[in-house]
Order: sequence, then structure tokens, then C-alpha cells
Amino acid sequence: MKKISIRTRITLWYTLLLMIFLAIGVAGSYNAMYEILLEQQRNGMQKGAHNLARLIAKSDNPMQFSLTDKRSPPKDVYFAFLNQENQVKAGQYEEWMLELPKELDQIRTIEHDDLYWFVYDYPVYKYNTEIGWIRTTIDTTATFQALQAMREQGIIFIIPCLLLAALGGFLITRWGLKPIKNIAIAAKEIGAGDLSKRIELDAAKDEIGELLTEFNHMADNLQNVIEREKQFSSDASHEIRTPIAVIITNAEYAIESQNLAICTQTLSLIINKSKHMQQMLSQLMILARGHEQAQAMELEQLDISNVITDIAEERSPRAEEKNITINIDSEHGIIVNADLMLLSRMITNLIDNAVQYGKESGYINIDIYKDKETKKAVILVVDNGIGIAQNDLPFIFDRFYRADKSRSQSGSGLGLSFVDFIVKLHKGHISVDSHLGKGTCFKIELPLA
Repeated sequence: MKKISIRTRITLWYTLLLMIFLAIGVAGSYNAMYEILLEQQRNGMQKGAHNLARLIAKSDNPMQFSLTDKRSPPKDVYFAFLNQENQVKAGQYEEWMLELPKELDQIRTIEHDDLYWFVYDYPVYKYNTEIGWIRTTIDTTATFQALQAMREQGIIFIIPCLLLAALGGFLITRWGLKPIKNIAIAAKEIGAGDLSKRIELDAAKDEIGELLTEFNHMADNLQNVIEREKQFSSDASHEIRTPIAVIITNAEYAIESQNLAICTQTLSLIINKSKHMQQMLSQLMILARGHEQAQAMELEQLDISNVITDIAEERSPRAEEKNITINIDSEHGIIVNADLMLLSRMITNLIDNAVQYGKESGYINIDIYKDKETKKAVILVVDNGIGIAQNDLPFIFDRFYRADKSRSQSGSGLGLSFVDFIVKLHKGHISVDSHLGKGTCFKIELPLA
């Protein structure tokens, strides 16, 4: 069974509601006019009957009462004055009117010969004694016919109103839902691979306009993510392909040489390349599973000074190879909520990066302190190495980006992007200030525990 579109459902829904409201309006108008018109006739009928009863009571001989021309009721008003024995003493009437049962002080509606009549019986008193009663009868057919015509016209009026409302509503919903259709078309094209597809925005700042804005924003983010992932896959395959090629080439050379010294040297190179690939793949897995890694973090309260001091001692032998001194200046009792493994990798990468691009007989100064205004722990890693060019600074946290292209084989290009990732996992912030030939300063801010 084919599903009904939202546009059709909305049109049917408010058309049904409009039909109900119009029907209630017509019925209410009919009932109001019915009560007003018939109440006027009832009141006039009662008033005429009461006046006639007073005239009869005031006459000297009620049983011989007669009306003058001035006192005669209209021709469409019939009356009869009857005594206690129900004998007619005066009036203008038709015989069938006298055959109706007597019901004093009650206005009745009678249908006779396809005509509608009001019948009203009222007692006549003289000297507080009932001497008879009056029956008045009025033809109300014209009033009923007018009310019936009004009701029929009201019902007929509903039909074109509903048709016009349905047509207008259909066009309005079609116009109003057009952006939704555009979103569906754009989403289909994006799903087919056209990541550049966007929806043109109008000037309206309503819910639909906000939806279109957010859709375009989502499409921009999706395109950026996919493009980054494509670049990431390309760079990763290139980075992995290079050490694999080196390993294969050296392994083949070792086999052909059959020289123990050469084989030992080659195996050592293969081991180093394998470790490099292992480290790079480990970092890639963590970066690729960012959301899962955030959920799997084992946070604990750590004294950041102790952690950094331990890592500095561990990385000192590598720094000593270039005669680089690592200096630590820290306040006491700086506690943060952090994952020890990730925090250690972050500090290790920063120190290794400073050693790698540091100058011979240089230094690495690590300052740790509390920022009382922001209530954060601040870590400054300062070196006097080769520095980074200003046009490279915006990209140094991108994966596989290397500011120093001449040293493309000395690292994986993941170190700083990994540091940035870990800082963000801990809800921190990292910034960098660097000058070519003078050195670099990395500033990390982490929330205090």
C-alpha cells in the first residue's frame, strides 16, 4: 500500500478541521437565528393573546364580545374565544384549529397541510374567576422555510470553501515543504558521491531556514571529514609503504650478501623500522578510534610534576646524544584528572620532538604552574631548536604534516597531531609560538582536579 505524503496528510488534516469548524459555525448560526426569529414570534403571539384576554375581561358582556376593525388581529393570526364549556363565543379561525387538545400557557408547534403553526392557549379571568380561554394560532411556515433555506445555503457554502481551502492549503504546504524536498534531493546526491552539493538559503530566519543552515553546515563538515580521511588514508599508505620497501630491500640484500656483519646491521635496521611502524600504527589506531578512546580513558588524579619528571629522566639518554639539557621548573601539588598512559605519551612526544629538532648543546625547559585565573594547570615546553616557519604553524597539528620537508624520513608526522588529540581528550587546550632559528614554545592548559 502506497504511503500518503506528508503534504497530503497535512492538507487532509486541516481540511477536515476546517470542515468541522464550518459545520459548527453554520449549525451555531442556524440555531441562533432559529431561536431569535421564533422567539420573536412567540413573544408577539403571547403579547397579543394577553392583550386580547384583557379586552375580553374588561368588556361588559364577555360572552358577546366582538372586535372592532382597529382591534382586529392581522389576517395571518387566528384566534378563538371559548367559554368554560369550550363553546366558541368569538374569533376568526379554521375548524381544524378547534380540534386540537387544550394546553393552557403552552406554545406548541403544529404541522397541518404541510404548513407549520404556533398554537397558544391562554385563560381569561374576570373578577378573579376564569370565564373561558383564548386559542391563538399563527402560520410560521415562512419563518421555517427561511431558516431551512439558510441552513441549506450554509451547507452549500461549506463545499466551495473546503475546496478553496484544500487547494490553497495544498499549494501552501507544497511551498512550505519545498525546502524539505530539496534537502532530500541534496542528501541523495551527497549519498551518490557529490559532496559539493548544497542548498541555497533564502532570507527567512525561521525553523526551515535554520534547518537548511544546519544541513549545509553538516554537509560542509561531512565533506571536510571525508576529504581528511582520504588524505589520511593516502598519507598513511605512503608512510607505511616506505618503511616496508626499506625492510624488503634490506632483507633481500642481507640474503644475497651472506655476510654476518652485514646481516646483523640489516636486521638491526629492520628492527628499528618495524618499531617505527609499530609506534605509528599504534598512534593511528588511537587517532582513528577517537570516540572509543574517549570512552575507554582511565582517569585518575595525577601529580603532573612527578609524571613529567619521570618521563624527562627516561628520555634524557636520547637528549644527551645531542648534548641537550632538559630542565624542569615546577610548582608543587599540581593535580589533574588524566589517563596516565595518554598523558605520558603526550609529554614523551613533545620532548622527543624538541630533541629531534633541537640544536647541539641546546636545552629544553619545562615549566609547570597553576593559572589562578583560569584554574588550569599550565605546561610550557620551550626549546632553542630550529623553530617553525610562521606559514607552517597553522598546520603542524595536522596528521602527517611536516614543517621541515628535508627531514621527511625522521618521523611519522603524527607526533604533534597525537599530542593535540590527547589534549582535547582531556578537555584542554594547546597553542604554539615559534620563530625560525630561535626555538619553539608549546603551551598546554589542562583543567585542575
